[in-house]
Amino acid sequence: MAFIEFPGTFQPEDLADWLELTAIQAADKNASAGDLERELKRLGKADPEELIGNVFTEIDRRESAAGKDAYPFERKNTSIELKAKPDAYPAYIFCLALSYCKWKTRKGAPENPWLLFEELARYTAQNYLGGEAIIFGTSCRHKKTGEKRFVTNINDLAKKLGEGDGFKRQPTLSAKDSKLDLVAWKGFQDGRASQIILFGQCAAGDNWINKLTELDPNVFWDQWMDRGSVSSLLRSVFMPHRVHDHDQWNKHARSARLLFDRCRVVAHSHGATATGGFANRLLNCCRMEWKLDI
Repeated sequence: MAFIEFPGTFQPEDLADWLELTAIQAADKNASAGDLERELKRLGKADPEELIGNVFTEIDRRESAAGKDAYPFERKNTSIELKAKPDAYPAYIFCLALSYCKWKTRKGAPENPWLLFEELARYTAQNYLGGEAIIFGTSCRHKKTGEKRFVTNINDLAKKLGEGDGFKRQPTLSAKDSKLDLVAWKGFQDGRASQIILFGQCAAGDNWINKLTELDPNVFWDQWMDRGSVSSLLRSVFMPHRVHDHDQWNKHARSARLLFDRCRVVAHSHGATATGGFANRLLNCCRMEWKLDI
């Protein structure tokens, strides 16, 4: 069982993460305002009542934003308690652990959590639009076959979207995935252009703020597609993190254009990922990488 280190900040979202993870690891599956107050006072935080109130406000927002059926904790008066059968909430617990406990690339890892998050984000995008979605970036990261796969993926994407006319031939090709992780769209029965298209990037690490504007869908399209787009392309960013402050949220969302945080990701993926093989992969990752007791 892993020890949950107290956060190095007093941000309500970080403290709420700590409280949730502490509840998961606790023998009684409960974490209280008293637990939080004790740690805050140990660190010299005077009069922590207002901050603790903000933490529980954040907890309430999470339950509302993710959906009661997808949120794995029961809100009590001055505590939270992990619900029975916590393995029924793989999407939320995985995003929580990935955001708070983090991950670094290493050889021999049974599962890459960053790529696993891309798969989860694809479910989110598809269910949010009620259309189709594909992972674009992952298969382009193989050094030997990356360029050929990139060309194939561009051609396949143009065919699926019914616009773009395929890969634009050019003297040099050094694309990798050009910051594009997934594409989602909601088309029409006629299969013609003029539709909703999301170009998505996943930002699972600590540098997520820097990634909010990395992807420019129009630049990507103009660089790699043989013909200009008919549809307007919307940038979207998917992350396992939370932002408590409303002004900060608005600032980051303006940059991302369409921002999916942890609760939005979970709200639109839980129904498709709560059971089955993908759910098991999420849960096994939580157990293997972060030693969570679920």
